[in-house]
Amino acid sequence: MSGDKITVGTIGLGPVGAVVGACLAKAGAEIVATDLPHRISQLEKSGIQVYWDNELLQYAVRTADSIRAMADARPYCMIIATKASILKQIMPEVAEAAGDHCLVISTQNGIGTEDEIARYVPPENVCRMVVNFAGGIDAQGVVRVGWFNPPNCFGLIEEREEPRLTTIIDMLNSAGLTSELVSPFTIKKKAFLKTVLNASLLPLCAVMELTMKQAMQGKATRPLVEKLVREGLSVAERLEYDYGEDIFEQCMGYLDKGGDHHPSMTVDLQCKLPTEIDFINGKILEIGHSFGDLDLETHRFFVSLLMTAEVKNGTREPDDFPEYLLNP
Repeated sequence: MSGDKITVGTIGLGPVGAVVGACLAKAGAEIVATDLPHRISQLEKSGIQVYWDNELLQYAVRTADSIRAMADARPYCMIIATKASILKQIMPEVAEAAGDHCLVISTQNGIGTEDEIARYVPPENVCRMVVNFAGGIDAQGVVRVGWFNPPNCFGLIEEREEPRLTTIIDMLNSAGLTSELVSPFTIKKKAFLKTVLNASLLPLCAVMELTMKQAMQGKATRPLVEKLVREGLSVAERLEYDYGEDIFEQCMGYLDKGGDHHPSMTVDLQCKLPTEIDFINGKILEIGHSFGDLDLETHRFFVSLLMTAEVKNGTREPDDFPEYLLNP
């Protein structure tokens, strides 16, 4: 890495974007951020504020009033930390700001966010990050890291050397956000398993307005979680993702640690915002449907409910239902 200060464009300064941005700022990067107006106002007033292990990371940032305007900063890389549900909406502007040479990193939930990004920018410039920490953000824009299970993983779409990504990973490691580079196959494998975990609780909690703890302890809901896990793992097996013989038990053990709070998909429904169902259960169902002989009816049930709820909320067009759902 050269001694020149790099500029990192960050789109979305929720918990993930703020933590990654704060750690890169700690390592010496300049952060240029864009978000919704109220969040930009917070950032202009107080900068990024992240509490992690009783330490406050607070750094000034430059703000941009649109994604397109970030091009003026000539970013070294751009980090997309928005909800996956708005990727199609923002990617034309991201492509314009990134040009043909900027590295674009997806930190989002779900399967295939990097592939969606690669429809707009050169695939060799696209990277996926699988995030292994979680936190919350309060009304003042202060983020608190709840837990971190290192390392975070980064992977390119194409197998090749990418010095810019190596620089970003080295900077995060120097700031304490332990991260590593993995192969294109491995990053997809890790993203898939994380999505299986999310798919097993998020839609169920959202539809029934349960906390994660309530869903795991309910006599009628825990079997549904188990069924969703098994269905997701059956698709993973067809993709030749080997997680070990005890992966089902590992998944259930992880989910049993779910807190007594509502996950983000519940909040999205309550606030009448688009959910990430297309990239979570929807993607598992879509991929599994291509094999033709897998039982994925529990996924189909929850995808149907969530997409219908979005239609009711006005965040999905009444005829916007994918073929894999309508033609089992």
